[in-house]
Amino acid sequence: MDKVTRKALIDRYLEAETTPGEEMRLQEWFATHPADEDEREIALLLGLSAPCGHCLPETDDAEAEFDRILEAGDQKRRRKVVRWTAIVGAAVAACVALVLWLAPLRPDSDHSLTPIQIAEGIQQMMLLDIGDIESIVVTPTDSYAILTAHLKDGNTCSYILKCNGDEGTTTLLAYTNK
Repeated sequence: MDKVTRKALIDRYLEAETTPGEEMRLQEWFATHPADEDEREIALLLGLSAPCGHCLPETDDAEAEFDRILEAGDQKRRRKVVRWTAIVGAAVAACVALVLWLAPLRPDSDHSLTPIQIAEGIQQMMLLDIGDIESIVVTPTDSYAILTAHLKDGNTCSYILKCNGDEGTTTLLAYTNK
């Protein structure tokens, strides 16, 4: 097993991401080969002694060494969790800021008329049979629209088109413009 493969397996082992078969490969390697300087702690962690005997550090405190190695892995995981939490938090804050920034640009859905509602109001005016309509002018405001029909005889008829809030329906009211 080459050094790069061992390093990848050791990193995955410390992250608890190895399969039992991969752990067996590591154990077999250290059982038959001396541990390199940077692999001695892992060999100790696996509880194996290398064939040369002097490859592993001499220590009576194997349990403390084991705890130290595990703590180093826990610190890596904690840093990763903190990093991802910060990234997600920043993304949420950016989304909230964007929504708040765009809120004044969005029409108030309870009072504003949609183009479809205005078209339906024009259609309602056409059905009123108020004479020969030459054109219809729509003047939208915040909460309603004024629909003015210009008749072929020169007269005008004006109506107020109002949205009925949550119902989504509209009301066409007669209007006199003096």
